[in-house]
Amino acid sequence: MGKKCIECGDEAEYKIKDSSDYYCRECAEEHFGDLDLLIVLEDEAQHLKDFVNKKILSPQEEEELDQD
Repeated sequence: MGKKCIECGDEAEYKIKDSSDYYCRECAEEHFGDLDLLIVLEDEAQHLKDFVNKKILSPQEEEELDQD
């Protein structure tokens, strides 16, 4: 289940850094104009996934990933 936009309730695509405020594309463009100022949720999810994978991998598996 994805995050919901705080304005309209649609599925959110963007977030304000260090906040729990989420926005869909339409509301983000309306309120901020420059979407580069916001965090894309997909990017944030990928960083979290990478972090978790590093924590659960064995040292040998980590070395193999680092070499790629």
